[in-house]
Amino acid sequence: METQLIITYEIIEPVSNKSIVTESRYEALDFYEQNYIVYEHHRTISQPSRFTQTLNRVSMLWNDNPEFKEMYDENENDTENDTD
Repeated sequence: METQLIITYEIIEPVSNKSIVTESRYEALDFYEQNYIVYEHHRTISQPSRFTQTLNRVSMLWNDNPEFKEMYDENENDTENDTD
């Protein structure tokens, strides 16, 4: 079975509601720190057989999400340790 995972980040400017999409997590983190709204979108495409294909989409809002807050804090700690 072949599987492909695609992760994109939708960044929304709070005042104008204009959005951009990027594949860079670091760019999304920079905008998140500037109080932009960020959605993380996961698309998993699987082909269990040559006759069928499945698509699973998951979106997670970074802001006010306790699960993201834990992951964000862990990533910040990892980044700080890498630069020492």
